[in-house]
Amino acid sequence: MNIVKLEMKRSFSSFLSFTVSMIAVCYVFFALFPNYAQDGKMLEEVLSNFPAEFKAAFGFSDVDLSTITGFLSFLFGYIVLIGAVYGMKLGTSLPSEEARIKTADFLFSKPIKRSRILASKLAAIGILLLVQNVLLYIMTLLPLLLFLNDPDFDVVIYTCMSFSVGLVQLFFVGVGALCSMFFKRLKSVTPLSLGVVFFFFIVEMINQSIMDKKLTYLTPFSYFKGADLIADRSYDAVYVFLVLIVLTVTLAFSFLLYQKKDLPTV
Repeated sequence: MNIVKLEMKRSFSSFLSFTVSMIAVCYVFFALFPNYAQDGKMLEEVLSNFPAEFKAAFGFSDVDLSTITGFLSFLFGYIVLIGAVYGMKLGTSLPSEEARIKTADFLFSKPIKRSRILASKLAAIGILLLVQNVLLYIMTLLPLLLFLNDPDFDVVIYTCMSFSVGLVQLFFVGVGALCSMFFKRLKSVTPLSLGVVFFFFIVEMINQSIMDKKLTYLTPFSYFKGADLIADRSYDAVYVFLVLIVLTVTLAFSFLLYQKKDLPTV
């Protein structure tokens, strides 16, 4: 429990900055929506000038941005991206924190199994992501209900969109944790986190441009698309299962590698 508290304390500033940033971006877009709704026809005329591949790549080819659900679908495409960076950052940084700040000798001199240390770190990650996603949901749902008050707003669809952030984050937590096992010491996790997340995001943009079904399974950014959530009002069970499989496999290998990892002490 002490390790969990320590890791949460270490990660609080990053947690706060990412959470506030995501909520702030939502508020900015909420403020812009009335203009989009009023100028819907003009917006459609402007977008019609863009190539279909460009519109598909940036997430506004199959939704109507003049409607609240279509607008939120476009917005959450990028909220998911921000959340993915945070999930990857957590997954990469916490398992390698002691090596980076040169305190591994102190921690591993304690009578605590490595598996318990890593499990405690992952528990801290789980708590942080749960709190972040609940805050994001509540703090963005309230203004939608109280101020926009759009008759076409669907709470079920919005709930699916909001918590899709957490599902994508779980994917990157597993990938990040596994990646961290292959580095003896990471001076900074930011380049690795951004590189991996944007690699998957670029795959998603390519997938949206060429619509290759095989690529859909390779990137979590394709799993919970806004247009699909609007149509189905639920998640595709196949993609939820795929996220859980990736998380389970990557964490299983992370535990195995962590047991044998040579941790620098100086």
